[in-house]
Amino acid sequence: MATQSVLPQNIRLIDTMHLGHPMVVASYLLLGDQLALVDPGPTSALPGLEAGLAANGIRVEDLSALLLTHIHFDHAGATGMLLRRNPRLRVYVHQRGAPHLIDPEKLMRSAARLYGDQLDYLWGAFLPVPAENVRILADGEQIALGTRTLIAYDAPGHASHHVLYHEPASGALWCGDDAGVQMPGFHYCRPATPPPDIDLEGWERTWQHMEALHPTVLLLTHFGAYGNPQRHIGEVRQRTLAWAALVRTEMERGGDEATQIAALQKLANDELAVFGEQASTAAVLYSQVAAVDQCWQGLARYWRKKLGI
Repeated sequence: MATQSVLPQNIRLIDTMHLGHPMVVASYLLLGDQLALVDPGPTSALPGLEAGLAANGIRVEDLSALLLTHIHFDHAGATGMLLRRNPRLRVYVHQRGAPHLIDPEKLMRSAARLYGDQLDYLWGAFLPVPAENVRILADGEQIALGTRTLIAYDAPGHASHHVLYHEPASGALWCGDDAGVQMPGFHYCRPATPPPDIDLEGWERTWQHMEALHPTVLLLTHFGAYGNPQRHIGEVRQRTLAWAALVRTEMERGGDEATQIAALQKLANDELAVFGEQASTAAVLYSQVAAVDQCWQGLARYWRKKLGI
């Protein structure tokens, strides 16, 4: 179960209340002599982020650093806006993500294809980040935030520009979307496989690396802090590979896109059926951050690239 009590003492979970909904996008506040956020969330949820900071007696201007697991809008969209408020912020990001922070035009075009005219409503503006504020991470690089140290690791799978952050002292592992989606109160990990660059081979290496780090708690953006990381990683691996196998089978059968998405939706519904009367509630919560049609799109793109289906 995800609870605040699972969090190490000097870490706070901020529910950014995306579009007024709880348990959609979490940001993590690192307390100490240098204040930092892991994944500030989208610009559309900035009021919720600021409220969460204020509840801890902190302003945007007090922060020293932003650590991005990856640059998707729901994780990093507010970065440029926060830099306008606090120009001294250091922004840590994967080398493949850095150019898109500095010049987000290509990223905006890609997101527009996925979200259409809902892009601005869902996520808000994605403003450029000054190059001088960007810190490009090497695999295994140590990040000093005053007296605390985190280690960043290259972590492909959900995205080619994905990073894990591990704090050996506390055992915390920030895993962005590489550990999928899990909602508090539901013992169920859903794959997070949106386009454009799902990589199952890279993801297997990432899962193995996550296990080898022996974390004591996984910190998910969607949503919360979870103990028993080995169980969680094993479950999200199994389910991601099962979803991928189903998408491949349906593509090879040659049915139309709607039929293939319906097959994946049925699998997702069957998985949630174990929650009985709460299944419909679970379906709404999980669809807010891992809609089945978008998961299908990401996996279908992977198979087209790999097998030419």
